[in-house]
Amino acid sequence: MNKEIFRKYLEIHLPKRVDELMDSFDKLLEALWEENSKVNLISRKTPKDEYWTRHFLDSLLPIEITDLSNKKILDFGTGGGLPGIPLNLVFPNSKLYLLDSTHKKINAVKNIIKILDLSSCFTIVSRLEDLENSWFGSFDIIVCRSVKILPKYKSILFKLIKNNGKIILYKSKLVDDITQFKKRKIHDVSHPAIGERKIIEIEI
Repeated sequence: MNKEIFRKYLEIHLPKRVDELMDSFDKLLEALWEENSKVNLISRKTPKDEYWTRHFLDSLLPIEITDLSNKKILDFGTGGGLPGIPLNLVFPNSKLYLLDSTHKKINAVKNIIKILDLSSCFTIVSRLEDLENSWFGSFDIIVCRSVKILPKYKSILFKLIKNNGKIILYKSKLVDDITQFKKRKIHDVSHPAIGERKIIEIEI
């Protein structure tokens, strides 16, 4: 059922690539399920079938409001490679950098990237605040799905992003951390299979 919901979502937003992407996400499901059995990347209480909506469809929600093609993108707090790997499957011409401070998680994500043969998807093991200055001004877009944006992160995110870049935050009901950003747009992308969901688009 959830797989069919995901397929219908692709039919609406990426109709020319449905079969290709379903094959890729099938591989991602198996790889993520396997790695998650070894390292706790995401909640193990989530049934396998729900990955299609709770993680894959949810990861793709920003495609409804902004173009992510041909971009250099940082996934801050990637965890199990979400949303970065799903976005890279949809936008293989973009370079995705998956940032997490936990070595075990990044090693598991590396295995998934290798299985899927993603040549434009890379990993960074670091805390955000420890990133070297050489990364400053590097990214067109920063996405963040699972980390609350503390005030100490704001200035670093702004340093990492290029001029005219964007920060994209995935939010549900709690959006109290977005008031620190002046140039923000709130997009309601709620979906019956996921529930209340907002994409916060922050312009630099």
